[in-house]
Amino acid sequence: MYKVLVFIVFFICISCGDPSVQSQPQQIENLYLGVEKESYLTGKFNSLNILSEVQPDDTSKDHYLRPEVKKAFLKMITAFEESKPSAYKQHIFLVSSFRNFSHQKGIWESKYTGKKVMREPIKDKTPEEIISLILEFSSAPGTSRHHWGTDFDINALENSYFENSGKGKVLYDWMKENASRFGFCQPYNELAKRGGKGYHEEKWHWSYAPISNRLQKEWVKSFREKKINLAGSFFGAAVLGDRAIDYVQSINADCAGISIP
Repeated sequence: MYKVLVFIVFFICISCGDPSVQSQPQQIENLYLGVEKESYLTGKFNSLNILSEVQPDDTSKDHYLRPEVKKAFLKMITAFEESKPSAYKQHIFLVSSFRNFSHQKGIWESKYTGKKVMREPIKDKTPEEIISLILEFSSAPGTSRHHWGTDFDINALENSYFENSGKGKVLYDWMKENASRFGFCQPYNELAKRGGKGYHEEKWHWSYAPISNRLQKEWVKSFREKKINLAGSFFGAAVLGDRAIDYVQSINADCAGISIP
């Protein structure tokens, strides 16, 4: 009887100390916050009661991020405010955060139909040419990192704001030096550093890498297994086809090296 009890206690202790036995199912569940996997990966859910509201400034627009991302984001804001030059007046604020499938579809189709002006007008262009223009800076619905609650845009949707004499130059330099300490990376850095693949550089777009890295891998896996099917869900989906996977995968290599702070 004594030997049986010792064995049971030993087995329990081994199980408690082994993360693969105890925590892995919880991690998988938390990754999608209780939402069905493919629905989460493609943004087919509403933020209410799933993500956390973020209000780092006085703007009236609602912003939502995953709870872990919100916590890290607010810590980063505090660190920036404490370390920035006293004469520097710019703050970190959100321009865009979580976007569901329908929101992204609206952005995509407004460009596809010419309602929203792009770098070039769409008149006389083929669907392939129109999609190539859109993909310079906008993701197709179901493929956006903004669906995950891990990514956000800050301050201005123009690279010039963060360059040279732009108002955000000091901020951007600080982000490049310090954002990784809080788990963040700039997924769309210079195109040349990504082999010329994917979206153009976006100095305003930042991602919480410890979670987005995992979600990116799961998205690619589901797409390859045909569990994510975009056909017929938005204008030009058939023309986009399998090219979607290239845009999901083509991100800053530095993101892969960032772990939970």
